[in-house]
Amino acid sequence: MSDDEISVSDALRAHLIDGARRSMRAPAGRFRHPWLAPMPRVEAREDASDDDRFASGDYANALFHHDVSEAAIELARDPELAEACFGSLLCFLDNAAPNGCVRRIEMPFRTRDPEPAKPCMAQLAVRAIDGIEDGLRRADAARVLPRLVAFAAYLERETTGMHGLLLTPSARASGFDSDVLTAGLPDSSVQGPDTSTFMVLELRAIAELAQRLGQDAIARVHAEKAEVLAQRIETLLWDDVERTYVALRWKHGASSRREEIVGHRDERGVHRPLRSWISMLPLYAGIAAPERAAAMLESLLDPAQHWSPWGLRTVPADDVYFHQAPRVMVYDPRREERRPVSNWSGPIWILSNYYAYRALQRYGRPEQARELARATVRLLETDLRDTGALHECYADTGRGLWPRRGTFISWNVLALTMARGDSTL
Repeated sequence: MSDDEISVSDALRAHLIDGARRSMRAPAGRFRHPWLAPMPRVEAREDASDDDRFASGDYANALFHHDVSEAAIELARDPELAEACFGSLLCFLDNAAPNGCVRRIEMPFRTRDPEPAKPCMAQLAVRAIDGIEDGLRRADAARVLPRLVAFAAYLERETTGMHGLLLTPSARASGFDSDVLTAGLPDSSVQGPDTSTFMVLELRAIAELAQRLGQDAIARVHAEKAEVLAQRIETLLWDDVERTYVALRWKHGASSRREEIVGHRDERGVHRPLRSWISMLPLYAGIAAPERAAAMLESLLDPAQHWSPWGLRTVPADDVYFHQAPRVMVYDPRREERRPVSNWSGPIWILSNYYAYRALQRYGRPEQARELARATVRLLETDLRDTGALHECYADTGRGLWPRRGTFISWNVLALTMARGDSTL
């Protein structure tokens, strides 16, 4: 073990890797390739079942866009799991709509959700291709690049807002179901720092893949698009008053951009931006100017705000909207009823810990990054020891919140990436 590595117990390492293997699914129905669910099966069911059981915390029968793309950061190191990551990519692309839309949740026998996936498919492609044998040739044979280009074009065409930033289709589609910047607001009305940042990363990944395939014109176009969008994030989403990245809702006739900031009135009646961990995502992508990153990291590292002994609170502890319920009720306009969703308004998630870890590395805070990695490993080891399972989110006391059955694997495997001390960005 190198000096940069953090010790991981054999029990946790085995639980994560074995759990990932038990989350692999064989081809079935519309899925012609092996694929990855976020967790092992909670209970026995037929392979042909199209019952999702999401409300109970059982995600074992569906393919989720962001879960597999980010889990692949770690899992693509293993040849067998890399094949399942690549298969998951092909399952998404094979079932895309004729207009290029890749949907965010697919199941072997039906599309679970018609909303577009987050811009993460090209990132999944690059990770999976690097992990499988003869990956570049196989990706070329499967026409991965043109299908990724079609999906990016769909997102640009159908989800670009009035400011030239990407609209988040809904809080649910953001992947951060109850995040305060989108939850409760009309669908496709928020241009936030998360969706546009992921689009920058997606365009960069398309450019990288195109360059490796010798498609220089495609590479150049998408690299240029990524740079334009990154600059637009810096120009439009940074708020000098609050020293943070904000979300915008375009308003006809607004007298200034501040009128469009997604916010609330504080106890003095002053309109203030809502605070969320996703404002830090431009740091993860390296978009933020150094002085802006420094201001953001002050908030991230403040124990009264985001920083806790177990990792990053998704809403600051001193915020009026901070809470740590296992689930949150959010209105779903498609069903015309409120539905329970995951809580991203306070609890700690391994995914947000990972993004913060990378941001700290990128902007010259290696010791704090290492401290966060150590806290993340300790969080999962403690949970596994005390409950025999892992959860998707945690209270800032370290207590697992949800789900209450089964064990959540998904992007929890990124604890292993952090523990290795890998500084590749």
